[in-house]
Amino acid sequence: MKRIVRYFYKLFIKVILFSYYSLLSYRDSIKTKRFTNIIQDKEFVGGKVMLLALYEKTALRNDTIELLKEAKRQNVFIIGVNTLKLSNENYPEELIDVYIERDNFGRDFGSYQAGMQYIYRKKVDERCSRLLIINDSVFFSKKGLPEFIKDLFETKTEVLGATENKEISHHLGSFCISVLGRIVSHEKFENYWKNYKLTNVRPLVIKRGEFTLSTILKSLVSSENNFKAIYDVAFFESALARDKELFHNYYYFRREGSRRFWTNTNLIDYFKHDFILKSFYDKYIEGIKLNSEVLKNSRYETKPSEEDQKVDFVNFATFMSTVDFETLPHGKLLKQRLMSIYLDDFTRGSQIHNNCISLHRLGLPIIKLDLLYRTVCNFNDLIKIKEQLDESQQEDFMTLMTNRLSGEKFLFGLNRQAFECGIM
Repeated sequence: MKRIVRYFYKLFIKVILFSYYSLLSYRDSIKTKRFTNIIQDKEFVGGKVMLLALYEKTALRNDTIELLKEAKRQNVFIIGVNTLKLSNENYPEELIDVYIERDNFGRDFGSYQAGMQYIYRKKVDERCSRLLIINDSVFFSKKGLPEFIKDLFETKTEVLGATENKEISHHLGSFCISVLGRIVSHEKFENYWKNYKLTNVRPLVIKRGEFTLSTILKSLVSSENNFKAIYDVAFFESALARDKELFHNYYYFRREGSRRFWTNTNLIDYFKHDFILKSFYDKYIEGIKLNSEVLKNSRYETKPSEEDQKVDFVNFATFMSTVDFETLPHGKLLKQRLMSIYLDDFTRGSQIHNNCISLHRLGLPIIKLDLLYRTVCNFNDLIKIKEQLDESQQEDFMTLMTNRLSGEKFLFGLNRQAFECGIM
């Protein structure tokens, strides 16, 4: 009975908060002075196009400049739409072909819409071989960036995202989607952007934006295989199979973060509660004790005590790092069990958030900036990612990541309630 009461109480609070923030968004839609200023407008002669939604003031971030430099090296025509303003002396004229500044309403999809309206108005879609829609809600790592951009533009897949999310509705992360030119010029795709209704309410942006955009794109591809992510489950399974260091040390490359998000069970807990994993671990500990000179000279009972059966992290880490699945009796069974756990772990929630450490190691050069704010990651997780970055980017990365600390800890009152309901 208490659970039912608690459920309806939370639902009531969520409805109230959603209504309140919807009213604020409506107020902002009226009060915000609408403008779209085209600061620079170079002619497009055909080829690859990048639509980049920006939220950067005075000067572009260093990591954003790295993205633009690499895109220009690969002959990509760049359309940048910024909801803030760059100073004249900091405007990188040679890196952006079309630069638009607009009012700050509608989040990233507002900038996407403004960019797409420019594309259709200027008939860029008629000569576009492929369009990459991307935004700066991510940190752009130098590592893997050239290959990543090349893969997104040279792929044969009609709609290709960086990562996906199968929670609620299967969709590609809207922070990075590559679309074939034929689809860009399709009337259905154009009408989506023409009719998209702007809002500042996060759940509505996700529903009207990410979910609906993926639905539209799915309907326009020629087959199911032409709507996918680069870093999907199949990729991760293949990476685990060939990368022994990742497989053996997955406990290290796995985020810790908050257990509230996507049932984040510590890997060591599986060894405490999974009877197959526990039996392998107990056998390993038994071998350590039997090989101990101290224990050999003592009257040690072979039956382990309750204290002995506890899973110690150091022994667990040593076991995982050194186990030889080929020579271990029934080692194939252990490897299969671990593989199934790793893949199940990979698919939870937003995959770019949930697997941020391992994916960057495997070549994904974009890292969500809200990892700490959403309490998906803790500081230890950030340090692990930082250590993987090019040394020249490490300081910028930590500064950007810590601009917004955990909402779970540092938001209070109405904002805290809205944060916990996913409204902000």
